[in-house]
Amino acid sequence: MKKCDIINMKNSKIILSSLTILAAFLFSGCWSSKTSDQSVGQEPKLVVINVLDASNFDDCHMTGSINIPFEALEDAMKTLNKKDHYVLYCSNYACTAAPFAAGMMQEAGFEHAAFFPGGIVEWYQKGYPCTGPAQMGYLKEENEPLSEDDHAEVPMLSVDDLKAEMTAAKMF
Repeated sequence: MKKCDIINMKNSKIILSSLTILAAFLFSGCWSSKTSDQSVGQEPKLVVINVLDASNFDDCHMTGSINIPFEALEDAMKTLNKKDHYVLYCSNYACTAAPFAAGMMQEAGFEHAAFFPGGIVEWYQKGYPCTGPAQMGYLKEENEPLSEDDHAEVPMLSVDDLKAEMTAAKMF
Protein backbone atom coordinates (compact mmCIF):
# COMPACT_ATOMS: atom_id res chain seq x y z
CA MET A 1 0.00 0.00 0.00
CA LYS A 2 1.34 3.39 -0.95
CA LYS A 3 1.92 6.17 1.57
CA CYS A 4 -0.61 8.48 -0.17
CA ASP A 5 -3.33 5.75 0.01
CA ILE A 6 -2.85 5.51 3.80
CA ILE A 7 -3.07 9.31 4.13
CA ASN A 8 -6.26 9.39 2.01
CA MET A 9 -7.83 6.65 4.16
CA LYS A 10 -7.02 8.60 7.35
CA ASN A 11 -8.44 11.80 5.84
CA SER A 12 -11.58 9.96 4.77
CA LYS A 13 -12.10 8.66 8.33
CA ILE A 14 -11.60 12.15 9.77
CA ILE A 15 -14.02 13.68 7.27
CA LEU A 16 -16.61 10.94 7.90
CA SER A 17 -16.30 11.36 11.68
CA SER A 18 -16.63 15.14 11.36
CA LEU A 19 -19.75 14.81 9.19
CA THR A 20 -21.31 12.39 11.68
CA ILE A 21 -20.70 14.76 14.59
CA LEU A 22 -22.02 17.73 12.58
CA ALA A 23 -25.17 15.82 11.62
CA ALA A 24 -25.77 14.87 15.26
CA PHE A 25 -25.65 18.54 16.29
CA LEU A 26 -27.79 19.78 13.40
CA PHE A 27 -30.54 17.19 13.70
CA SER A 28 -30.57 16.53 17.44
CA GLY A 29 -33.96 18.23 17.97
CA CYS A 30 -35.76 16.90 14.93
CA TRP A 31 -37.37 13.91 16.60
CA SER A 32 -38.26 15.46 19.91
CA SER A 33 -41.76 14.72 21.20
CA LYS A 34 -42.17 18.33 22.34
CA THR A 35 -43.06 21.36 20.28
CA SER A 36 -41.55 24.72 21.06
CA ASP A 37 -44.74 25.86 22.80
CA GLN A 38 -46.03 22.79 24.57
CA SER A 39 -45.88 19.04 24.89
CA VAL A 40 -47.95 17.11 22.37
CA GLY A 41 -51.23 16.06 23.93
CA GLN A 42 -50.82 18.28 26.99
CA GLU A 43 -54.00 20.12 27.90
CA PRO A 44 -53.80 23.91 28.14
CA LYS A 45 -53.70 25.11 31.73
CA LEU A 46 -55.43 28.04 33.37
CA VAL A 47 -53.05 30.83 34.41
CA VAL A 48 -54.47 33.70 36.46
CA ILE A 49 -52.22 36.75 36.44
CA ASN A 50 -52.29 39.69 38.84
CA VAL A 51 -50.85 42.70 36.98
CA LEU A 52 -50.46 44.91 40.06
CA ASP A 53 -47.08 45.75 41.57
CA ALA A 54 -45.45 43.24 43.92
CA SER A 55 -46.44 45.06 47.14
CA ASN A 56 -50.14 44.93 46.24
CA PHE A 57 -49.83 41.29 45.17
CA ASP A 58 -48.06 40.37 48.42
CA ASP A 59 -50.75 42.10 50.47
CA CYS A 60 -53.66 40.26 48.82
CA HIS A 61 -54.09 38.14 45.72
CA MET A 62 -56.29 35.33 44.48
CA THR A 63 -54.99 32.05 45.80
CA GLY A 64 -53.35 30.26 42.90
CA SER A 65 -52.66 33.38 40.85
CA ILE A 66 -49.22 34.61 39.87
CA ASN A 67 -47.83 38.13 39.77
CA ILE A 68 -46.53 39.69 36.58
CA PRO A 69 -46.62 43.45 37.07
CA PHE A 70 -48.05 45.26 34.06
CA GLU A 71 -44.68 46.87 33.31
CA ALA A 72 -43.03 43.43 33.04
CA LEU A 73 -45.74 41.69 31.01
CA GLU A 74 -44.32 42.34 27.55
CA ASP A 75 -41.03 40.64 28.45
CA ALA A 76 -42.79 37.84 30.35
CA MET A 77 -44.97 37.02 27.33
CA LYS A 78 -41.85 35.73 25.56
CA THR A 79 -41.71 32.82 28.02
CA LEU A 80 -45.44 32.05 28.34
CA ASN A 81 -47.18 29.24 26.47
CA LYS A 82 -49.51 30.75 23.87
CA LYS A 83 -51.87 27.76 24.11
CA ASP A 84 -52.64 28.19 27.84
CA HIS A 85 -55.73 30.05 29.06
CA TYR A 86 -54.94 33.38 30.71
CA VAL A 87 -57.12 35.56 32.90
CA LEU A 88 -55.66 38.88 34.00
CA TYR A 89 -56.85 41.02 36.89
CA CYS A 90 -55.84 44.16 38.73
CA SER A 91 -57.34 46.05 41.68
CA ASN A 92 -60.97 46.90 40.84
CA TYR A 93 -63.47 47.86 38.14
CA ALA A 94 -61.80 51.24 37.58
CA CYS A 95 -58.39 49.71 36.85
CA THR A 96 -57.65 49.49 33.12
CA ALA A 97 -54.37 47.55 33.31
CA ALA A 98 -55.94 44.08 33.13
CA PRO A 99 -58.07 44.61 30.01
CA PHE A 100 -55.21 46.43 28.31
CA ALA A 101 -52.82 43.57 29.20
CA ALA A 102 -55.26 40.94 27.91
CA GLY A 103 -55.50 42.89 24.66
CA MET A 104 -51.71 42.98 24.39
CA MET A 105 -51.62 39.21 24.80
CA GLN A 106 -54.25 38.72 22.10
CA GLU A 107 -52.28 40.94 19.70
CA ALA A 108 -49.16 38.89 20.47
CA GLY A 109 -50.94 35.68 19.36
CA PHE A 110 -52.15 34.24 22.65
CA GLU A 111 -55.24 32.20 21.81
CA HIS A 112 -57.05 32.57 25.14
CA ALA A 113 -56.57 35.86 26.98
CA ALA A 114 -59.37 37.38 29.04
CA PHE A 115 -59.69 39.67 32.03
CA PHE A 116 -61.64 39.80 35.26
CA PRO A 117 -63.00 43.36 35.64
CA GLY A 118 -63.86 43.31 39.37
CA GLY A 119 -60.24 42.75 40.35
CA ILE A 120 -58.98 41.62 43.72
CA VAL A 121 -61.43 43.98 45.46
CA GLU A 122 -64.51 42.10 44.21
CA TRP A 123 -62.85 38.73 44.80
CA TYR A 124 -61.85 39.69 48.35
CA GLN A 125 -65.24 41.21 49.17
CA LYS A 126 -67.00 38.01 48.01
CA GLY A 127 -64.91 36.07 50.50
CA TYR A 128 -63.26 33.93 47.84
CA PRO A 129 -59.83 32.34 48.50
CA CYS A 130 -57.12 34.97 48.97
CA THR A 131 -53.50 34.87 50.05
CA GLY A 132 -51.82 37.63 52.05
CA PRO A 133 -52.66 39.78 55.09
CA ALA A 134 -55.16 41.98 53.15
CA GLN A 135 -54.32 45.16 55.02
CA MET A 136 -54.50 47.72 52.20
CA GLY A 137 -57.46 50.05 52.46
CA TYR A 138 -58.59 49.83 48.84
CA LEU A 139 -59.76 46.25 49.45
CA LYS A 140 -62.65 47.55 51.55
CA GLU A 141 -63.70 50.42 49.25
CA GLU A 142 -66.87 50.40 47.18
CA ASN A 143 -66.32 48.71 43.82
CA GLU A 144 -68.91 49.66 41.22
CA PRO A 145 -69.04 47.92 37.83
CA LEU A 146 -68.43 50.06 34.79
CA SER A 147 -70.36 49.86 31.53
CA GLU A 148 -69.89 46.47 29.88
CA ASP A 149 -69.00 48.22 26.59
CA ASP A 150 -65.80 49.70 28.02
CA HIS A 151 -63.62 46.76 26.91
CA ALA A 152 -65.90 44.90 24.52
CA GLU A 153 -63.00 43.77 22.29
CA VAL A 154 -61.45 41.69 25.09
CA PRO A 155 -63.26 38.70 26.65
CA MET A 156 -64.08 39.09 30.33
CA LEU A 157 -65.15 36.73 33.08
CA SER A 158 -67.50 37.38 35.96
CA VAL A 159 -66.31 36.73 39.50
CA ASP A 160 -68.39 33.55 39.75
CA ASP A 161 -67.24 32.23 36.35
CA LEU A 162 -63.62 32.82 37.30
CA LYS A 163 -64.10 31.08 40.65
CA ALA A 164 -65.69 28.11 38.86
CA GLU A 165 -62.79 27.90 36.38
CA MET A 166 -60.18 28.15 39.14
CA THR A 167 -62.01 25.52 41.18
CA ALA A 168 -62.18 23.17 38.18
CA ALA A 169 -58.44 23.71 37.59
CA LYS A 170 -57.80 22.89 41.28
CA MET A 171 -55.98 26.17 41.85
CA PHE A 172 -57.08 26.36 45.50
